Amino acid sequence: MKRIRRWDKLSTPAEFDAVFRARCASHGDYARMLACPSIHALPRLGITVSKKVCKTAVGRNYMKRVSRELFGRHAGTLHGLDVVVLVRKRFQPAEYAVFLAEFDKHVQRVQKCRNVCVSSSASTSLASVPG
Repeated sequence: MKRIRRWDKLSTPAEFDAVFRARCASHGDYARMLACPSIHALPRLGITVSKKVCKTAVGRNYMKRVSRELFGRHAGTLHGLDVVVLVRKRFQPAEYAVFLAEFDKHVQRVQKCRNVCVSSSASTSLASVPG
């Protein structure tokens, strides 16, 4: 498992806001994944788990830890993206397999969105170049 370093994380509110504004989204029962193209080569991750989802810090930390682990598994395919995982429903160790399958689907959907976002931004930048 790849350990996430400090520079692999979205840490400031401005970085989170950038993903919320210009995003490709994938929705599921347990989580929602938002992504946008980044200037960084390495993928960066932000995770939110509200107290409404889970009242105990132990439960919130478990969900964040699992999300980081799964993000690390997919880091090679998420290069060049800023990703925010919004946990919407509490999951426990017994539901790990279900969350894993959902996370895999999110990664596939975000890949398709990234290709659309990158190609559309590239075509608009080429159209604005005087020729």
